[in-house]
Amino acid sequence: MKRAVTAARWREERTVRIDGTELAVWGREEYPDAGTAPHVVLVHGFEERWDSWEPLVEQLPQTARVSALSLPWRAGSPHTWPRHGDAATWLLRALEVLDRPPDLFVGHSFGACALLQLLARHPGHPYHSVPATLVAPVWRVSDPSLTPEFFAEARTRFRYTITEGLNIQLRTRGRIVSPALLRIMAAKVLKRVEPEGFLQFYLELARLPELPLDRILAPLLVVSGLDDAAAPGGDLEVLRSRVRNVTLCQTPHLGHFCQTQQPGYVAEQITDFLPMLRLPHSAEEMRTT
Repeated sequence: MKRAVTAARWREERTVRIDGTELAVWGREEYPDAGTAPHVVLVHGFEERWDSWEPLVEQLPQTARVSALSLPWRAGSPHTWPRHGDAATWLLRALEVLDRPPDLFVGHSFGACALLQLLARHPGHPYHSVPATLVAPVWRVSDPSLTPEFFAEARTRFRYTITEGLNIQLRTRGRIVSPALLRIMAAKVLKRVEPEGFLQFYLELARLPELPLDRILAPLLVVSGLDDAAAPGGDLEVLRSRVRNVTLCQTPHLGHFCQTQQPGYVAEQITDFLPMLRLPHSAEEMRTT
């Protein structure tokens, strides 16, 4: 069902600094009573921003409260945050900034994997059973032995994804740049991100194959493209076999940044997921609840 698009307006709800690193929560202004609206919390990917979610949020029901986290691996970061904790630890710290627990997580790419780590490695925290939608997670069964050839290939893939993400963010903000200018801008981003950001990115991903996925009690929805090189389809099939309650939605037309490029489709999968979890997502359902 096609949903009417409404431009989202945001407010910065709270900002804290931990070990010199800033964490922030941004909330969508338009939502019904805070006590009844389902609370959707968004976890952005590597070198993305909290407002990278705007195209998707504009497609989500107005009856949901939406909070977007600004996390240490955001765009512009010096990527020194791993010196004070891994991605799951930082995500847990950010969640403690919220004034109300989430009813649903939505994470993209690296952020989706941070959610997986949180759900699998921290069984005692209050978010252990919160349902989650993982959009194009970069989870892998395993990576080959670290050889110079593999390292070079991984770095090439990393650079391509960072450049593609930059291009999509520019287009989302109405800026269409020439290929030459995009290369110059991407080179500046990569100069900042590499080598520390690249190394930390892959150190985080290297932990994923050993996650105790059988500990995850929360229902998961995985939305990904069949031809997404950063999120291999075969690996996600293995993920589905190892987690108790997973719905896997894979289609050929989705790119790695589908939450920005195909936000209507991704929003549709998320809102279809909500009734299954008995979360109200329409005015009538909210009155009934």
